[in-house]
Amino acid sequence: MKRVLIAAVVAVAAVGSASAADLPMKAPEPAPAAYNWSGCYLGIEGGGNWGQSQHIAVSPNPAFNGLPIDNSFDLRGALAGGTVGCNYQISNWVFGIENDFSWTNKSGAAPDIPPFNVRATSETSEKWIDTLRGRIGVAWDRLLVYGTGGGAFADTAVNICGPLRCVGDTQSRTGWAAGAGFEYAVWQNLSLKLEYLHADFGTARYINPPVANFVTRDVRLTDDIVRAGLNWRFNWGGPVVARY
Repeated sequence: MKRVLIAAVVAVAAVGSASAADLPMKAPEPAPAAYNWSGCYLGIEGGGNWGQSQHIAVSPNPAFNGLPIDNSFDLRGALAGGTVGCNYQISNWVFGIENDFSWTNKSGAAPDIPPFNVRATSETSEKWIDTLRGRIGVAWDRLLVYGTGGGAFADTAVNICGPLRCVGDTQSRTGWAAGAGFEYAVWQNLSLKLEYLHADFGTARYINPPVANFVTRDVRLTDDIVRAGLNWRFNWGGPVVARY
């Protein structure tokens, strides 16, 4: 009797195993898709802008040529504008190009120093600043940390005021800009960014030829920018990588 019972149990187990083997395997759940930074975008941005300037005399008189007209002075202001760019993501790496244009009221001034007219004041200011930069970054899903660098352009003005009159000169400047920042996707197509840029415009010549007692000068100019931005991205398709 025991042999019969054992044989029956073995037979049932074998049938159950065979039936289980015939059942289709359940497919694993797909991994949730990671955020895809590929695509072009439009944005708005704004923040603070500061830097330094100094005026250096350019004169046929060797006694004055190359002398500082004023001490190095600070410039400060605010800026606001727009951004356009495109990204392409490969694995966790994100490559892109970005152009931004901002209006700014950045300015600063300092009194002239001897041997120049100490009753005169020299001012440097900017009306707008534009940068065209490449970007390379690393993405952790919705967070992108990047470095950036490229060309910078600015509309600048120099004004000198003495006791009796003022003179001014304007010109566009070209230089370079570099910095870093991070961007976070708060929704599928909307991201917030915070970035820092340093721009250097070298020196450029103003009041050339000289006017009255105001000498021709080479004016040095730098910018430091901290700004926040909001970007709206147009997708090129679905996610490019999956989380593991």
